Amino acid sequence: MLVEMWDKDLTPVKKSGEETQEGKRLAVLAGIVAHLQLLRYKDRSPAVTSEIKEGFALEESRRLGTFLDAMPLLPQHSTKGDRHPFPTHFLFWTDDEIEILLRGTIAQTKAREVRAGVGLIVREWSKSFLKEHSTTLSQADILNAIFSAFASVLSRSFGDAAGRDLDGKGRMLVPVVDMLNHDSENPNVSWKWHVGVGDEEMIAEGKGDIAVTTLRDIRKGEELCKCYGWRPAWDIASSYGFVPRLVKERWECSVIPLFPAILDLAPDVFSTPMDKARGDSSLDLLLEANYGPLVQAVIAAVDASVEIRSKMNRNDDPTNAAQIPIESDSDRPHQLNRLEVLSLFRPPSYPFPRRQPVVVVGTKIAMGADTRNQNYHKRAITSILPAFRAAASAISQLRHNHQNSISSPIAASQMAIAAASIDNNTDWDIPALCLIRDGIDDRIQTLLQDGKDAELWLEKATSINCSEDSYSRAYVSRNVREAELKVLERIRHELSEWQVKS
Repeated sequence: MLVEMWDKDLTPVKKSGEETQEGKRLAVLAGIVAHLQLLRYKDRSPAVTSEIKEGFALEESRRLGTFLDAMPLLPQHSTKGDRHPFPTHFLFWTDDEIEILLRGTIAQTKAREVRAGVGLIVREWSKSFLKEHSTTLSQADILNAIFSAFASVLSRSFGDAAGRDLDGKGRMLVPVVDMLNHDSENPNVSWKWHVGVGDEEMIAEGKGDIAVTTLRDIRKGEELCKCYGWRPAWDIASSYGFVPRLVKERWECSVIPLFPAILDLAPDVFSTPMDKARGDSSLDLLLEANYGPLVQAVIAAVDASVEIRSKMNRNDDPTNAAQIPIESDSDRPHQLNRLEVLSLFRPPSYPFPRRQPVVVVGTKIAMGADTRNQNYHKRAITSILPAFRAAASAISQLRHNHQNSISSPIAASQMAIAAASIDNNTDWDIPALCLIRDGIDDRIQTLLQDGKDAELWLEKATSINCSEDSYSRAYVSRNVREAELKVLERIRHELSEWQVKS
């Protein structure tokens, strides 16, 4: 059965080759954990012990028994009258909780992706698991075991940044170390793979030791915590089922629409309601057929602008605004140094689900007064300006083509010149900053309104069926929403200050 799982192509969830292999490692590890856990569960149940086949998998489940028992896996932990072992992991939220509590947040998009990806894999494996275990266990127990194994692997497994494999990739569960909780602001331990110099054979076989090292003096009784690595709140919630508590300050992210949902192609011309209904003077940019080519053009333009500026041997400050000094932010997560465009689910005010292309923006947020982080907010704006310059150029070309009844495609070269800020005829910073401002205002309004709607729904739902799990999930949803709002509000304030000074 384990060999069969590895040989599965998993075609429905394929992305790039590298992403497929990483996803396959994670999926197979979850499958192994589920299979061994079910064998362990049956092995410890007197009613079905006699029906278990002896073999390698059963031996492994016994050898790893203490480790499996310590993991919050189903169905074992569901028979003790305890709370659900993963009450806040997105895999175990109801559909209504995903759609309403997370509405408007990028976390909803991530939750849908995680649930859809795991669901496709479970569908691929269900036949093998049912064949292996359905004679002694119910279908519900089997499926719960698989989903809890995925939740365990998503929340407890380690990626292989330390280079356990020769190719620097892998996915593993490490007993005891995987029980360390996360603290991004003040961790007291770190970990690292430890192998001898030249032990390439050991590394290739995935062998070696993990060394956990204290980062400061530890008080008696103090919990050991490590930093899982920087990830935004929505990403941490999708893997671990929680959002880190903001104590002092941390790096955080939100998203800003790259284009307006509906683009007015003739803003200076009065359009009748009939014109608007026919779409003669507007372009629906929530349709992938419309926004897909534009997004690809923006990404290509930003990449080209980097090469253009490099060849011109100019200062790499994308704002072209030397009057605004940007202090060094050496602790800035490297993920924020590249352009990332995601698709955000829009609220269900449309006849079918819509997505909107959004740009990830990150800055450092703090509790209380935030004056110390002003330069981080400036850097956040300057890092996304090239993309919005290119978007402004695309919008200008679309409007020009509409006004002159031209059907030719937009010019990628003009977008690249705009992104690089070397167009002597047009200052693309002004329309780009307007796009950013309008996008932020739209996001803030959406997050606040959807947050109010979520609270009203929760109040009604809990009055009918009050559940501690529902309150816990609502707490996570508030935290991811608040994290996004803090980022947007900080950048919006800095944008206002910037424009006033300009």
